[in-house]
Amino acid sequence: MSVKRILAVVIIFLVAGAGWWILGIATAFRSDTLSSRLGPQVAALWGARLVQAAPAFKVQIPGSHRLIPVLPASSDVHVVLEADHRRKGLIWYPTYNCAFEAIYRLQGDQPVEQRVRLHFDFPAPQATYDAFSFQVDGQAVDTAMGTEAGIDHIIAIPPGQTRTVRIYYRTRGIETWRYRFDPERGHVRNLKMVVETGFDNVDYPAGCLSPMLAEPTASGMRLVWQASDLISRADIGVVIPEKLNPGPLSARITFFAPVGLLFFFVLIAAINVVYRLPIHPMHYLFVAAGFFAFHLLLAYLVGLIHIHLALPLAALISIALVTGYLRAALKGRFPWKMAIVGQIFFLVMFSYSFFIKGFTGLTVAIGSVATLAILMKVTAAVDWEDVFKMIRRPRRQGKPPVTVPQEDPVS
Repeated sequence: MSVKRILAVVIIFLVAGAGWWILGIATAFRSDTLSSRLGPQVAALWGARLVQAAPAFKVQIPGSHRLIPVLPASSDVHVVLEADHRRKGLIWYPTYNCAFEAIYRLQGDQPVEQRVRLHFDFPAPQATYDAFSFQVDGQAVDTAMGTEAGIDHIIAIPPGQTRTVRIYYRTRGIETWRYRFDPERGHVRNLKMVVETGFDNVDYPAGCLSPMLAEPTASGMRLVWQASDLISRADIGVVIPEKLNPGPLSARITFFAPVGLLFFFVLIAAINVVYRLPIHPMHYLFVAAGFFAFHLLLAYLVGLIHIHLALPLAALISIALVTGYLRAALKGRFPWKMAIVGQIFFLVMFSYSFFIKGFTGLTVAIGSVATLAILMKVTAAVDWEDVFKMIRRPRRQGKPPVTVPQEDPVS
């Protein structure tokens, strides 16, 4: 292969990289645009991020209008979170069902009857609440309530007696669930909070308290927060795990495509050297087009079928294009089995590495070392001096001297 042909292959690689860059930007734009447009629709249909604040208990000082906070003697909260992901466009949204139950006990520790004012805020004003129950000492309380204004109620506590307040509801949310202590005090006594999840991959929002106990169950995890006298401004929260989003994943695979093509071009160049095949830059161009077909199909198939079906289908089409073309163009002399193995590794395996977080770089490192080992083995017996003589541009030679025929002397 001459220097001009090598430069032509480099230009083909750069043009293919620009095409992948444009396709990746288009795919990411589709995903981001749909996410920003459909996200509010999902929140309106399914609910927002839920932040359940602890109810505020206050008592009025006799002879004044001043209210002072009252701490419940104990807080027993039980929450069940079930993930129920919903898809809009190319994005899976981490929506979930929430069942909330809390029991607060108020102790009459004053020599006179206390009239405690309770105020309870719903976690999301626009959400819908099912099976709602508000009870005091086991009796349902008929009081004015609204999802925006919350609940206000006065509870009379005689000296030495205990009142039990129970709140229960079922609702839906998205992405995260939080429980916030009374912001005026940040103080809670005899807290026991149990969160049962229907998923194993549990994470916690930044700045939230981690559980004292996290144990697996048949359906997910059981998380326990327990404290006798806790002072903290941090929330308790759980992050709902996200499903694999085909749009952003397809964009990342597309941006990474030139790396796989570079390795495959190196493989073709090694085959060119070892087998001495007449591989033209146009062959490299059609190979790059076959690689590009994989990502083009993947970018649009993920919007129609599951990504684990879209990726093998696009890979089979791309492998058939590249291998079939090389066999036909080089008339069967090209080692097509080696080409299939290379394309499976550099195209399919590199793409699947994005499905596991943190393994993409390791896959590239393994691919680089494996490629180097194969190239060192197959080219160990190559006479590189002879190869570079073929690459070196032939020198121009001067024109041969013109010989003029001489006439015979006249005798």
